[in-house]
Amino acid sequence: MNPTLWQRIDVIARRLVPVGLALVLILFAQTPTHVPGLAHATPMYDLAAVYFWSIYRPNLLGYGAGFGLGLLEDMLSGAPLGTGSLALLACQYIVFHQQKFFNARPFGVMWAAFAVLAVGAGLLKWLVIGLVAVSFTRFGDMLTSVLLTVSLYPIIAWLLARAQMKLLAQP
Repeated sequence: MNPTLWQRIDVIARRLVPVGLALVLILFAQTPTHVPGLAHATPMYDLAAVYFWSIYRPNLLGYGAGFGLGLLEDMLSGAPLGTGSLALLACQYIVFHQQKFFNARPFGVMWAAFAVLAVGAGLLKWLVIGLVAVSFTRFGDMLTSVLLTVSLYPIIAWLLARAQMKLLAQP
């Protein structure tokens, strides 16, 4: 039996959930916080989303989506084009090629692995931006951004896991 139009739309919408939620997080990251001392340190919400979906739904967030999300983040944040894409693609590459490590691990291990990836992504972005823009941003801002990202990951992962259970469950 052929699926109806609404069933096909439902399947397409479900397949777009990871990218859509990553887009929402990218837009959320652009919201000014007006917190003293944190004006130049934005959490890398897109990295958290790409890490999560690359582990739990790698078939729904491929390299093309990671590249596009990074490019959008660069355009919105004013970073040199490609820096966000490079960090997200590096994260995806590591996760995709270490699936045995990530399968069925406790959350603490996943969080520690994310912390290592976040430090690497933060350093990579900081170096590339510094080399391309010919002036390095403050190292403390990058470090604060990484610490915020790692600290907020449990909340982001919980929200994404809830979305996965509700929106990606088969009817």
